[in-house]
Amino acid sequence: MAKGLPIVNGEGTLTLEGNLIKANIDQRITYYDGSGNIVWRQNKIIPISQRYKVIEKKYKPNKDYLVYYPQIEGMFDLGAEQKVNEELKSLSQVKPVQSGIQLESSYTGDFSIKFYKDQLLVIEIGGYDYPFGAAHGMPYRVYAHINLINGAIYKLADLFKKDSDYVKVLSDIIAKQIKEDDQYSYVFPDSYKGISVDQPFFVDNKTLYIYFEPYEIGPYAAGFPTFKIPFDEIMDIINTEGGFWKFLH
Repeated sequence: MAKGLPIVNGEGTLTLEGNLIKANIDQRITYYDGSGNIVWRQNKIIPISQRYKVIEKKYKPNKDYLVYYPQIEGMFDLGAEQKVNEELKSLSQVKPVQSGIQLESSYTGDFSIKFYKDQLLVIEIGGYDYPFGAAHGMPYRVYAHINLINGAIYKLADLFKKDSDYVKVLSDIIAKQIKEDDQYSYVFPDSYKGISVDQPFFVDNKTLYIYFEPYEIGPYAAGFPTFKIPFDEIMDIINTEGGFWKFLH
């Protein structure tokens, strides 16, 4: 093995591709030349503007527990930045895990940038917990909607007027989609009872997406049942003077 190349155990592989050696270790890829010098590696710094960047951090306290989690840099308010980054670690399942013992399941976590505009950043955080011996594992997914000025992490309610019954309005829209749209024929009969006040969601600049956990209203194979609600359909209940909407538009 060339000097400088990583020693690979059961968590990675080395393969020869032409004149380069491809190392796939802990789900990240690096290419080396024959002397062990790094030619290319996956980027750990994600610039989202001239000021802001998202840094990829790695947490692997146990051979069966691997998490890549996001940390934001560039916020003017360093106290808010620290608070946001602690919340991102928590959402990413960075928590105390014993090393050197056999866990009951394996867990892998990662993240991606879902949406960015001006001072609003939406990060998708996902994971997969696989109990050893089980037929399959359970996926995990959550979205952080972050105000890069003051560090606020928006909830669904922050998008709507305080006197609006957004839970009922959105619940009725989704009920109609389930009834009329064949793509939702997989939904278990009588399983949908409406959304909750803090229903999981994410946004882009045109659409609100409401989603449910696996098994909640449909089979495991359906993944996270997701419903698209264009903002044009619900403008009468949106708080257009609120920070969430203003940063989104």
